[in-house]
Amino acid sequence: MTDALDLNGLLSGAAREAPSGIALIHGETHVTYAQLEAQAGALAAGLRALGVTRGGRVAIALPNIPAWVALQFACARIGAIVVAVNTRFRSAELGDLLARSGSQVFVFIDKFRNTDYAGQVREVNLAQLRDLKHLVLVSESDAADLPATMSGLPVIPLHALIKPADTRTEGHADDGCVLFTTSGTTSKPKLVMHTQRSIAHHAQETARVLGYTARGTVIQVVTPLCGVSGFGMPFASIAARAPCVLPAAFDARESLDAIARHRVTHVHANHEIIRRWLETARDGDDLLSLHSVNCGSGIAGVTERAAERGISVLSIYGSSEMQARFARQRPERHPERRLEGGGFPLSPSAEVRVADIDSGRLLPHGEKGELQFRAPSQMHAYFGDSDATARAITEDGFVRSGDCGITRADGSFVLEARIGDVLKLSGFLVSPAEIEALLLAYAGIVQCQVVGAPTSRGMRAVAYVRSNAQAFDEAALLRYCRDRIAHYKVPARIVRLDEFPVTAGANAPKVQKNQLREMARILCIDA
Repeated sequence: MTDALDLNGLLSGAAREAPSGIALIHGETHVTYAQLEAQAGALAAGLRALGVTRGGRVAIALPNIPAWVALQFACARIGAIVVAVNTRFRSAELGDLLARSGSQVFVFIDKFRNTDYAGQVREVNLAQLRDLKHLVLVSESDAADLPATMSGLPVIPLHALIKPADTRTEGHADDGCVLFTTSGTTSKPKLVMHTQRSIAHHAQETARVLGYTARGTVIQVVTPLCGVSGFGMPFASIAARAPCVLPAAFDARESLDAIARHRVTHVHANHEIIRRWLETARDGDDLLSLHSVNCGSGIAGVTERAAERGISVLSIYGSSEMQARFARQRPERHPERRLEGGGFPLSPSAEVRVADIDSGRLLPHGEKGELQFRAPSQMHAYFGDSDATARAITEDGFVRSGDCGITRADGSFVLEARIGDVLKLSGFLVSPAEIEALLLAYAGIVQCQVVGAPTSRGMRAVAYVRSNAQAFDEAALLRYCRDRIAHYKVPARIVRLDEFPVTAGANAPKVQKNQLREMARILCIDA
């Protein structure tokens, strides 16, 4: 493993040192490092032919397939920026993201797992496609069956994007390379921009600290590449020169079979994925190859059952701003400590501190406040939002996490709670304001509050509304949401209230969200 400053060096180093080594395994397809480098070069040539230049944006809405990874390396060659699009986004979310990112090229799949994604693209408001010049379509259909245009834009099959590769590498370590969506206090997700340097550094630290460089390591990706959890895994595996098993999407049975077949050793999962493994696993499933399963918060409910199957789960901490594996608990720690949120930063140069939430005064070890981080893995900025960037990054370069916790003298930190009201749904951070804004656009809805409720299948959103309509149809409202936003954002229930519970405030009455959360918990107790 040779350290690289950027993504171009990460791949070229692997292709040079182990050209025939297996980089990606997708079904029966095995992609070597040399093949991946050649694919990246050919796709870079095709993107250049479409007019993509350094700093340009290429949006990608694909399942977890090798083309996703090759396109990221292709953009890195040019110095262009990938806009990571969740394939579960609906037309309103998709149009907003394409417009605010100023994407010039959009690469997407037409259909996947009974979802007509091309149909969602056709429904995007044309005004939001003002910067788009080309649509690149991934399809199982013959190229002759593909439409020549869509929404007034030329459609190109992915294979037509492949051109004779050249050796030009215009991208540099400090160029932006990827945008992730993350929620905050506004209705629109912010766009977190990372540089090639931050992504490459994090990949190498992950490989080193989490043991990916050990002989026989095989990694499986079980979360989408559009989010930081899944995104970082192929790059860490390339840094480690370890094969990466890349299923198109998570299926518990297929995932368990792949673990046994490929002798998978490392997985970064979440609570829901581990739960589905345990529900699906048969007595004869061989999971003994799994050395490490890393998981974010909420793992206490699954660790004992996982241990019965020989699966050791360690808590890990990450965010879109700091990347997915910023810190982890150590396996030698007491079992209770291994389950705590937070942990020890992976990078020896990372710094963690706690500031008073109101005054910003720095606090000593053990005192609760806002966790703040400074590390090579941190974001560069919120793309197109200098005000949000200034609020998020302190004058001395620390990222305000929005999480409440403490630091310890041993160099670790503990995550205790989210300061704001951001919900973690299906592994993604979602702003309640985004769902509230959608519901407030529905006829008759005059007030809305969205909170989270724990269910047997993970956290779900619950919406409370006030309506001046004579009739209230919850089923119609749920259909309205399903047609416009990703399914994991759709509330489990939408409940009409005559009045919201409030307390008096200095300027205006304040909604008692804690009371709404307790109401939602009871409402969803059997969900």
